[in-house]
Amino acid sequence: MYYNVTDYYDPVGAKQIPSKCPGCGTSNCLELLFYQKRIETSFSKKVTNKVSGILFCDNTQSEIAPILWNDEIEQYYVLEKSKLNLQPKKLSFNKWFYCLIILPLILIATTIGYNIYEEESYIDETKAIEQVHVGEKVMVLYTTTDSNNVTDNGTTWFLVKKIEADSIWVQRHEVFDTEGDVHFDLAASKFTRETLKASLTQFKTRGLFGHDYPSQKFSGYITTLQK
Repeated sequence: MYYNVTDYYDPVGAKQIPSKCPGCGTSNCLELLFYQKRIETSFSKKVTNKVSGILFCDNTQSEIAPILWNDEIEQYYVLEKSKLNLQPKKLSFNKWFYCLIILPLILIATTIGYNIYEEESYIDETKAIEQVHVGEKVMVLYTTTDSNNVTDNGTTWFLVKKIEADSIWVQRHEVFDTEGDVHFDLAASKFTRETLKASLTQFKTRGLFGHDYPSQKFSGYITTLQK
């Protein structure tokens, strides 16, 4: 939508006056016409208190320029202008203005609401991970290393097999996704790869790490828990 400003002049009064026309010299042929200015934009409408007037000769069907008006015509103009019943001065806005104002507020509110929802979901899921039980499954951003070099990096699932003291044993899913487009079948029979012994303390903070961090051959970040 292009932004534009348009001036309108609404008729608010007309008055025949007996003065002699400065143009043709005929009497009783002059009419004063009054107009109230209204301004419209793409978003608003404003009624002003500005009034303009023209002098029209019915005999010649032409407008008489103000420079030709005599004192009598000027007095008639001032008098009749003071009697006009004008539209109240006001400013109003159309639907596009409110859309312009409200839509960003809706987007902001939606974004805030979504972030709050995501944060609450994250907190709730973290609490569930802190109270992990045998048989539950977790999705992990998983990395394997060899001599401090990354050998593989991707996403997979682990099945919690055992929890004892400060350790947790988890068995890896048969599928290891490196492209981000794999559908995982989470049936227990699909968890057939290696079983890892990891730190329960780290697990409860979403980390999948062994007890001997410097020499471990795996690491991971838990993103999702499924009961």
